[in-house]
Amino acid sequence: MTGAAYTVACFNCRASFDAFEATFCSCLVSERSLVCPHCLQCFCKAAPAYRQKFWREAPKALWDKKLQELNPDYTPPPNPDPDAVTRPLILVVDDEKDVQRVAARVIPSLGYGLILAANGEVGLELAKRYRPDLVLTDALMPKLDGREMGLRIKDDPETAGVKVVVMTSLYTSVKYQTEGYRAFKVDDYLTKPLEFTTLQAVLEKHLG
Repeated sequence: MTGAAYTVACFNCRASFDAFEATFCSCLVSERSLVCPHCLQCFCKAAPAYRQKFWREAPKALWDKKLQELNPDYTPPPNPDPDAVTRPLILVVDDEKDVQRVAARVIPSLGYGLILAANGEVGLELAKRYRPDLVLTDALMPKLDGREMGLRIKDDPETAGVKVVVMTSLYTSVKYQTEGYRAFKVDDYLTKPLEFTTLQAVLEKHLG
């Protein structure tokens, strides 16, 4: 934006940059943050105090830019027919529309097929219908918990081979991770926000 500037120090590398010239990250999170042009790290995982200070002192024009990134009216694209999907196929299950929107842009750019579900019940139905290669699901969702959905996928002989990766911003302690692996049979348990490099690494890990 011409004539506007908001110089800040990156929480990671401490280099200064103009926030107006930075781009928003591609993390799977409902409220994305800006990427430092020097170290290429966003501040999704910065300390809460840093994020609060950043936006508390941000000018209105930057708030306007942030609001343009949020799209509560986003309508996910229709899922293709099962015989027309790209493989490896990823099923993303998340009730937050901005997470769906970012997934619809990022995952196909990595060369994977994508289908979307807004809750665990629909996710379970799509898993049976499409037999995706991997399910990436939020843990806490309406109608059916993502971990419980994953367990049902693993307990069904027809879908038992599907990889299930749970992402969460709440159940992050070792206790919950252990429970995820043992009780819910998940293949991976990740902390939100799920950064682009982490997403790329976990897909390569499980799908090659």
